[in-house]
Amino acid sequence: MPALAERVRGRLAAVVVVLAAGVGAGGCAEVAEVSGAVVRVQACQDGIAAATALAESLPGLRARPAELAKALDDTAVRLEEAAEQAGDRTLREALEGLAVSYRDLEAEEPERAADRAARTTAKYLQVITASCAGQ
Repeated sequence: MPALAERVRGRLAAVVVVLAAGVGAGGCAEVAEVSGAVVRVQACQDGIAAATALAESLPGLRARPAELAKALDDTAVRLEEAAEQAGDRTLREALEGLAVSYRDLEAEEPERAADRAARTTAKYLQVITASCAGQ
């Protein structure tokens, strides 16, 4: 009888180890999923904050080409950094697209560049916020 008890205990121990491994792996996946969601939310917040801050500063930069060029470049960098963290393809492409559009603007014509930046920001922010809302 003691041999039977030992075998049962051994099998129970093996089952417990397998179950614990399954729960542990599932727990890790859940932690990774939550962590990924947090990173995506942060990418949304960073991207929206960068684009909004630029949009709010555009009226004051319409006659200052050097400062406008710096603001466009700095915002493009922030958007690219947010895009690197975005897990969602649509969000990543929108953030990258907005960054590229800012880099393509000619700050030597600050009024025209500011107008285009405002229109482009409004267009891309619709896509970015829709993508963020869907997460």
